[in-house]
Amino acid sequence: MSSKIKYEKKSMHWPQRGFTLVELLVVVAVISILGAIILPALKNSRTAAKVVKAKAELKNIGEALFIYYQDWKAYPPAHTYCEIGTPKKTFDWAELPPELTETGYLSRKRDTDVITSHMLDPFSKGHTYKYLAPGFGYHNNDPVIEKEIWVPKDFLVGGNGPGGTSYWNQDDSPVSFAIWSVGTYGDITYNEGMDLRQPLNRDNWYSGSNRKGIIVRARPRDGTDITSP
Repeated sequence: MSSKIKYEKKSMHWPQRGFTLVELLVVVAVISILGAIILPALKNSRTAAKVVKAKAELKNIGEALFIYYQDWKAYPPAHTYCEIGTPKKTFDWAELPPELTETGYLSRKRDTDVITSHMLDPFSKGHTYKYLAPGFGYHNNDPVIEKEIWVPKDFLVGGNGPGGTSYWNQDDSPVSFAIWSVGTYGDITYNEGMDLRQPLNRDNWYSGSNRKGIIVRARPRDGTDITSP
Protein backbone atom coordinates (compact mmCIF):
# COMPACT_ATOMS: atom_id res chain seq x y z
CA MET A 1 0.00 0.00 0.00
CA SER A 2 1.57 3.17 -1.17
CA SER A 3 1.69 6.09 1.11
CA LYS A 4 1.46 9.66 0.02
CA ILE A 5 4.04 11.96 1.30
CA LYS A 6 2.81 15.41 1.67
CA TYR A 7 5.20 18.30 1.43
CA GLU A 8 4.16 21.39 3.04
CA LYS A 9 5.36 24.54 1.46
CA LYS A 10 6.55 26.87 4.03
CA SER A 11 7.08 30.44 3.11
CA MET A 12 10.50 31.79 3.97
CA HIS A 13 10.63 35.30 5.39
CA TRP A 14 14.01 37.11 5.55
CA PRO A 15 14.23 39.81 8.11
CA GLN A 16 14.18 43.26 6.49
CA ARG A 17 16.34 45.98 7.91
CA GLY A 18 18.55 48.86 6.72
CA PHE A 19 22.09 49.80 7.58
CA THR A 20 22.73 50.63 11.13
CA LEU A 21 24.41 53.93 11.90
CA VAL A 22 27.63 52.14 12.80
CA GLU A 23 27.68 50.23 9.52
CA LEU A 24 27.03 53.40 7.56
CA LEU A 25 29.87 55.19 9.31
CA VAL A 26 32.21 52.29 8.57
CA VAL A 27 31.33 52.43 4.84
CA VAL A 28 31.88 56.18 4.74
CA ALA A 29 35.23 55.79 6.50
CA VAL A 30 36.38 53.09 4.04
CA ILE A 31 35.39 55.23 1.04
CA SER A 32 37.21 58.22 2.51
CA ILE A 33 40.38 56.19 3.04
CA LEU A 34 40.27 54.81 -0.51
CA GLY A 35 39.70 58.31 -1.89
CA ALA A 36 42.66 59.66 0.08
CA ILE A 37 44.84 56.93 -1.42
CA ILE A 38 43.60 57.00 -5.02
CA LEU A 39 43.05 60.71 -5.72
CA PRO A 40 46.66 61.85 -5.10
CA ALA A 41 47.93 58.98 -7.25
CA LEU A 42 45.52 59.99 -10.02
CA LYS A 43 46.62 63.62 -9.79
CA ASN A 44 50.29 62.61 -9.91
CA SER A 45 49.69 60.45 -12.98
CA ARG A 46 47.97 63.34 -14.77
CA THR A 47 50.85 65.65 -13.92
CA ALA A 48 53.35 63.05 -15.15
CA ALA A 49 51.47 62.75 -18.45
CA LYS A 50 51.58 66.53 -18.93
CA VAL A 51 55.31 66.57 -18.15
CA VAL A 52 55.99 63.91 -20.80
CA LYS A 53 53.90 65.83 -23.35
CA ALA A 54 55.63 69.12 -22.52
CA LYS A 55 59.12 67.64 -22.82
CA ALA A 56 58.33 66.05 -26.20
CA GLU A 57 56.85 69.26 -27.61
CA LEU A 58 59.66 71.42 -26.25
CA LYS A 59 62.08 69.17 -28.11
CA ASN A 60 60.11 69.70 -31.33
CA ILE A 61 60.10 73.47 -30.79
CA GLY A 62 63.85 73.35 -30.20
CA GLU A 63 64.33 71.62 -33.54
CA ALA A 64 62.14 74.24 -35.25
CA LEU A 65 64.29 76.97 -33.71
CA PHE A 66 67.45 75.24 -34.91
CA ILE A 67 66.13 75.05 -38.49
CA TYR A 68 65.05 78.69 -38.26
CA TYR A 69 68.58 79.62 -37.21
CA GLN A 70 70.10 77.63 -40.07
CA ASP A 71 67.93 79.50 -42.55
CA TRP A 72 68.12 83.02 -41.10
CA LYS A 73 71.46 82.95 -39.23
CA ALA A 74 69.68 84.25 -36.13
CA TYR A 75 67.08 83.07 -33.65
CA PRO A 76 63.64 84.72 -33.69
CA PRO A 77 63.17 87.71 -31.37
CA ALA A 78 61.70 87.23 -27.91
CA HIS A 79 58.29 88.77 -27.17
CA THR A 80 57.56 89.89 -23.61
CA TYR A 81 54.63 91.73 -22.05
CA CYS A 82 53.96 93.38 -18.71
CA GLU A 83 50.89 94.57 -16.84
CA ILE A 84 51.46 98.23 -17.70
CA GLY A 85 51.72 97.96 -21.46
CA THR A 86 49.27 95.25 -22.51
CA PRO A 87 47.36 93.86 -19.50
CA LYS A 88 45.51 91.28 -21.60
CA LYS A 89 48.85 89.71 -22.55
CA THR A 90 50.27 89.58 -19.03
CA PHE A 91 50.38 85.78 -18.91
CA ASP A 92 51.88 85.61 -22.42
CA TRP A 93 54.93 87.53 -21.24
CA ALA A 94 57.34 85.25 -23.12
CA GLU A 95 55.10 83.58 -25.69
CA LEU A 96 56.45 81.61 -28.62
CA PRO A 97 57.55 84.08 -31.31
CA PRO A 98 54.98 84.56 -34.09
CA GLU A 99 57.88 84.48 -36.55
CA LEU A 100 57.94 80.70 -36.15
CA THR A 101 54.40 80.40 -37.47
CA GLU A 102 54.53 83.25 -39.98
CA THR A 103 57.42 81.55 -41.74
CA GLY A 104 55.98 78.03 -41.44
CA TYR A 105 58.38 76.49 -38.90
CA LEU A 106 55.43 75.86 -36.57
CA SER A 107 51.82 75.61 -37.69
CA ARG A 108 49.37 78.27 -36.53
CA LYS A 109 46.25 77.42 -34.57
CA ARG A 110 43.28 77.91 -36.85
CA ASP A 111 40.60 80.59 -36.46
CA THR A 112 42.53 82.80 -34.09
CA ASP A 113 44.78 85.81 -34.24
CA VAL A 114 45.65 85.64 -30.54
CA ILE A 115 47.59 82.42 -30.11
CA THR A 116 50.79 82.41 -32.14
CA SER A 117 51.03 78.64 -32.46
CA HIS A 118 49.11 75.44 -31.89
CA MET A 119 51.87 74.39 -29.49
CA LEU A 120 49.88 75.16 -26.36
CA ASP A 121 51.30 74.50 -22.91
CA PRO A 122 49.31 71.67 -21.26
CA PHE A 123 49.90 73.39 -17.90
CA SER A 124 48.61 76.76 -19.14
CA LYS A 125 45.26 76.62 -20.90
CA GLY A 126 45.07 78.93 -23.87
CA HIS A 127 48.73 79.96 -23.75
CA THR A 128 51.78 78.82 -25.70
CA TYR A 129 55.02 77.53 -24.31
CA LYS A 130 57.47 80.28 -23.40
CA TYR A 131 60.65 81.46 -25.12
CA LEU A 132 63.50 83.83 -24.31
CA ALA A 133 66.64 84.67 -26.24
CA PRO A 134 69.17 87.47 -25.75
CA GLY A 135 69.38 90.16 -28.38
CA PHE A 136 66.82 92.06 -30.43
CA GLY A 137 63.23 91.52 -29.33
CA TYR A 138 59.90 93.13 -28.48
CA HIS A 139 58.38 94.32 -25.21
CA ASN A 140 54.69 95.23 -25.24
CA ASN A 141 54.95 95.01 -29.05
CA ASP A 142 57.62 97.74 -29.11
CA PRO A 143 61.04 96.85 -30.59
CA VAL A 144 63.86 96.58 -28.08
CA ILE A 145 67.46 96.51 -29.24
CA GLU A 146 68.58 94.08 -26.51
CA LYS A 147 66.54 91.53 -24.58
CA GLU A 148 68.14 89.85 -21.59
CA ILE A 149 68.45 86.32 -20.33
CA TRP A 150 69.84 85.60 -16.87
CA VAL A 151 72.29 82.71 -16.64
CA PRO A 152 73.32 81.30 -13.23
CA LYS A 153 76.96 80.86 -12.38
CA ASP A 154 78.31 77.47 -13.53
CA PHE A 155 74.98 76.80 -15.32
CA LEU A 156 76.64 74.91 -18.17
CA VAL A 157 78.14 72.37 -15.78
CA GLY A 158 75.04 71.87 -13.67
CA GLY A 159 75.63 74.73 -11.25
CA ASN A 160 73.12 77.23 -9.99
CA GLY A 161 75.12 79.95 -8.36
CA PRO A 162 75.58 81.72 -6.14
CA GLY A 163 74.98 84.63 -8.43
CA GLY A 164 74.70 84.85 -12.17
CA THR A 165 74.91 87.22 -15.11
CA SER A 166 72.36 88.91 -17.37
CA TYR A 167 73.28 88.68 -21.05
CA TRP A 168 71.89 91.09 -23.62
CA ASN A 169 73.17 89.74 -26.91
CA GLN A 170 73.89 86.43 -28.59
CA ASP A 171 77.62 87.01 -29.01
CA ASP A 172 78.22 87.23 -25.25
CA SER A 173 75.61 84.83 -23.87
CA PRO A 174 76.60 81.21 -23.18
CA VAL A 175 72.94 80.27 -23.77
CA SER A 176 71.36 80.93 -27.18
CA PHE A 177 67.75 80.48 -26.10
CA ALA A 178 65.48 78.83 -23.55
CA ILE A 179 61.99 77.39 -24.01
CA TRP A 180 59.81 76.19 -21.19
CA SER A 181 56.43 75.15 -19.82
CA VAL A 182 55.06 76.96 -16.78
CA GLY A 183 54.66 73.50 -15.23
CA THR A 184 53.21 73.32 -11.75
CA TYR A 185 53.88 77.02 -11.18
CA GLY A 186 50.89 77.81 -13.38
CA ASP A 187 50.50 81.17 -15.08
CA ILE A 188 52.75 83.91 -13.76
CA THR A 189 53.28 87.50 -14.83
CA TYR A 190 56.29 89.16 -16.40
CA ASN A 191 57.47 90.70 -13.12
CA GLU A 192 57.03 87.42 -11.23
CA GLY A 193 59.02 85.57 -13.87
CA MET A 194 61.82 88.12 -13.70
CA ASP A 195 61.87 88.04 -9.89
CA LEU A 196 62.22 84.24 -10.00
CA ARG A 197 64.96 84.60 -12.63
CA GLN A 198 63.14 82.18 -14.89
CA PRO A 199 63.77 80.16 -16.87
CA LEU A 200 67.38 79.19 -16.07
CA ASN A 201 67.32 79.30 -12.27
CA ARG A 202 67.43 75.57 -11.49
CA ASP A 203 65.74 76.17 -8.13
CA ASN A 204 62.55 76.78 -10.12
CA TRP A 205 62.76 73.61 -12.21
CA TYR A 206 60.21 70.82 -11.77
CA SER A 207 61.88 67.70 -10.46
CA GLY A 208 58.97 65.31 -9.93
CA SER A 209 58.29 66.35 -6.36
CA ASN A 210 55.18 68.11 -5.13
CA ARG A 211 56.82 71.54 -5.11
CA LYS A 212 56.27 74.09 -7.84
CA GLY A 213 58.50 73.94 -10.89
CA ILE A 214 58.83 74.73 -14.60
CA ILE A 215 59.90 72.36 -17.40
CA VAL A 216 62.84 73.76 -19.35
CA ARG A 217 64.89 73.14 -22.47
CA ALA A 218 67.85 75.46 -23.05
CA ARG A 219 70.40 75.50 -25.85
CA PRO A 220 73.96 76.60 -25.05
CA ARG A 221 76.08 78.01 -27.84
CA ASP A 222 77.80 74.65 -28.32
CA GLY A 223 74.45 73.16 -29.44
CA THR A 224 74.12 70.56 -26.66
CA ASP A 225 70.68 71.01 -25.10
CA ILE A 226 70.20 71.22 -21.34
CA THR A 227 66.88 70.01 -19.97
CA SER A 228 65.20 70.01 -16.58
CA PRO A 229 64.88 66.62 -14.82
